[in-house]
Amino acid sequence: MNTVNQKKKTMGRKKIEIKKVEKETNKQVTFSKRRSGIFKKACELCLLSDVNLAIIVFSPADKLFCCGRPNTDAILNSYIKGTTEFEDQKSTGDSMISEQYNREYEEALKMLEMEKKKLADVENLARDWNRVGWWNDSIDDMSSEQLEQFMMSIFELRKKLAEKEHERLMMFSR
Repeated sequence: MNTVNQKKKTMGRKKIEIKKVEKETNKQVTFSKRRSGIFKKACELCLLSDVNLAIIVFSPADKLFCCGRPNTDAILNSYIKGTTEFEDQKSTGDSMISEQYNREYEEALKMLEMEKKKLADVENLARDWNRVGWWNDSIDDMSSEQLEQFMMSIFELRKKLAEKEHERLMMFSR
């Protein structure tokens, strides 16, 4: 059986039935994924519609998560007082700090996804190399064509490693 050309088949995106998740670990995973999604949508709504909002969520582990614009405290204080006075709080820069945190969070998520992709690429490369077993072959037994291909592979690997290192240095120098 040739496993080199087989790709992992995924289930893709499917419509799921909305019901309570029973397993605790699944609850936590579902909460984590959906929390970031709802916070992202809330931030988009604030920016697009110029509205103020606050979201307060408790995780299955009873941890508190908040998201708000201009900030959660300002929204709650306004609600308790029965007013819509946000101008004073906006001038303090709380809104800008909240938006900065949201931007940093989004950047961190993007970096995490990039790192996950890099890890998958390295794992795929290692898996491919393990299948081929090129390091076990003696270069004395290689033909000139195989030696040339081997050297080209080494140079290509060196080039890719240099590019990846340059990307890492650029990412950390920001």
